[in-house]
Amino acid sequence: MPGQELGQPSALSGQAQGALQPGAALTPPRLGRNPGLTRVVLDLPPGTRYRLVPGGVGLRVELSGVSAPALSAQQVTPEVRAWRVEPTPDGALVTLLTGTPLTGRSGWRAQLVPPLAGSDRSRLAIDLSPALADLTPLMPRERVVAAVPPMSALRGTALLAPSVARVKPRVVLDPGHGGRDSGGVGAVVEKQVALDVALRVRDLLRVAGVEVVMTRETDRELAPDKATDLNQRAGLGTPGTQLYLSIHVNAMPPANALRGYGVETWWNPNHPLSSSFAALIQKNVITVTGAFSQGLKNNRSLAVLRGSRIPAALIEIGYTSHPVDGLNLQNPTYLDRVALGIAQGIREAVVTGVTASGGGR
Repeated sequence: MPGQELGQPSALSGQAQGALQPGAALTPPRLGRNPGLTRVVLDLPPGTRYRLVPGGVGLRVELSGVSAPALSAQQVTPEVRAWRVEPTPDGALVTLLTGTPLTGRSGWRAQLVPPLAGSDRSRLAIDLSPALADLTPLMPRERVVAAVPPMSALRGTALLAPSVARVKPRVVLDPGHGGRDSGGVGAVVEKQVALDVALRVRDLLRVAGVEVVMTRETDRELAPDKATDLNQRAGLGTPGTQLYLSIHVNAMPPANALRGYGVETWWNPNHPLSSSFAALIQKNVITVTGAFSQGLKNNRSLAVLRGSRIPAALIEIGYTSHPVDGLNLQNPTYLDRVALGIAQGIREAVVTGVTASGGGR
């Protein structure tokens, strides 16, 4: 939104410039349509106070110091299914129904814009899109994953009697594609973003006490033949390693680009705990990023998952083909948040036993 810092959460309340004019009439909302996003503008009379209340199916705008007749519209845009204005004892209530959940920092943006020359009305501009994620920068204290305790491992001795050792849990991170295989190309190049996020996850986990094996740490493929490349990646998911996670960016064909946005996590029935691991990854990434959740997927057999012998999942962290989600993927703060969510999901899997050597508690 012009003039607004993306890293700052939108204010939930405010007041229009000028002295209050009790009973001044509120005009109907003005809507602007952009690919993947709808802007709603409320022209606020001087002194009007507002309060924004995001919720499960839309946004309420509580106004005081104005008057308004009952108005409504249906099937407005893909992002705004309906809007209505209702008079209240103190002013008016504007409800914007999105049909998708909003949080305090995702699904919407808002800014109070000063009046234009020749007008006394401030403009409350509200952008609505399910692809709008939380781009608030993480504080230093938030860029930390809690310590992961060592795991027990049996080792043979000289007398062939087993002994118990404490070792760091080992996980595999697989940044998708690489080298000549760029993956999806749109607002970002998939192979670059996947590696960027994987390296951030690696650094978070190593500090927390996790041994991290990377399928690649540079822009390269593991083998020139795609099938061989995928098999070699999956082959790192062997006994002794606890978890396997492949990181990717999604894309849709241009004709369907507006339909694809958000985060999804895939699993295959290669291991009894793969679905549980995928669920933990999805839950944590959505919590930290505020991204739209496309949920868990398992209706396709994926080589890097089916070839793994340990709990394995593949996360698609956003759509490079979507005009709003693509901006998320270009934003370093979003990538920070994705990495933190992934690292926290892996930690939760390890400490709760959702691992190759655990029973899953």
